[in-house]
Amino acid sequence: MSCEKCKDLCVRFAIRQPHELRRAIQIVKQNLDDGTITEVSNSDSISQVTFAALAKGEQWDDIVGYRFLCSSCGELFSLHAETYHGSGGYWEPENRESVRENL
Repeated sequence: MSCEKCKDLCVRFAIRQPHELRRAIQIVKQNLDDGTITEVSNSDSISQVTFAALAKGEQWDDIVGYRFLCSSCGELFSLHAETYHGSGGYWEPENRESVRENL
């Protein structure tokens, strides 16, 4: 379950348009910068562009997939989207019980 530090991130944010993905990337970067979350490195990642490069404005892959961990309680989060066909994706906690509201 989430903690006071990451509770504001425990939402299911739908990504349907490019501006929504850019907004999610911006929020994730802010939370990485302030230490709220850390990126979970994954050698099996479907994304070839690193999140750091993505946050600096590099073009995203056809499929975006990154995982993050609350530095306080260990809550896991996922940022994933299919951008090629535009079917979208979500920012969300991996534990569905942690979602506090739908956006």
